[in-house]
Amino acid sequence: MAAQNSSQKKDSQSISKWKQLQLLMNTVNHILIGFVVVYMTFLAKSLSFSDTSLHALVSTIGFHLLAAEAMMCHYPENRLTKNFSHKTKTRLHSALQIVGGSMGLLAAIGKFTKTEVHFTTIHGKFGLATSFMCLASMMGGVVNTYPFLLKKLFKPVEIKLRHNLFGLVTFTLAMSTIFLGYNTIFFYKFVDSHFIPFISSVTLVVWLLTIIGPARSLLGKLKYRR
Repeated sequence: MAAQNSSQKKDSQSISKWKQLQLLMNTVNHILIGFVVVYMTFLAKSLSFSDTSLHALVSTIGFHLLAAEAMMCHYPENRLTKNFSHKTKTRLHSALQIVGGSMGLLAAIGKFTKTEVHFTTIHGKFGLATSFMCLASMMGGVVNTYPFLLKKLFKPVEIKLRHNLFGLVTFTLAMSTIFLGYNTIFFYKFVDSHFIPFISSVTLVVWLLTIIGPARSLLGKLKYRR
């Protein structure tokens, strides 16, 4: 009995340490997200919010900030939302996704209307894929919020699973597009080349830390499905 209690105590301590680590990583993630947004704001301002700088700023706010925060709304170790009710988290998630996704789409449309040649770079091609996936995910979000719309075709758990998966894929594409944007002619022209690897690394870390909650949720849904 003593050995069993000792084992349970160690397991409890291990879980507690893992939870504390996740809380720390989540805090770091919010700081990194804020850093990138502030930097891009000052960069765009220094260029008088020119077409490309405004495109980069709106994309950053839409995906790097709002979409990332939306992804973490239901994450238990998210310091900003952990005390909210499930209903409040869901509403906040929906609002952030709608605003963030809309900003991402507007940034893409704005760039499309301002240039004559489109989608010739890897950054542009990823941006196009992100736009399509973003629109699909936003439509899927409506179905996820009101599952009765497709209840005859899919079970609620299937709808939630697909929404979860589409969200992860869309966010990954969006962050990949931003990551690739750091290696465009625009960035190398106006940003110190030594700083580019740093901000690229920050974006990669933000992506990794942001998807912890959604990925864990997706794995849980897959287990339940089986």
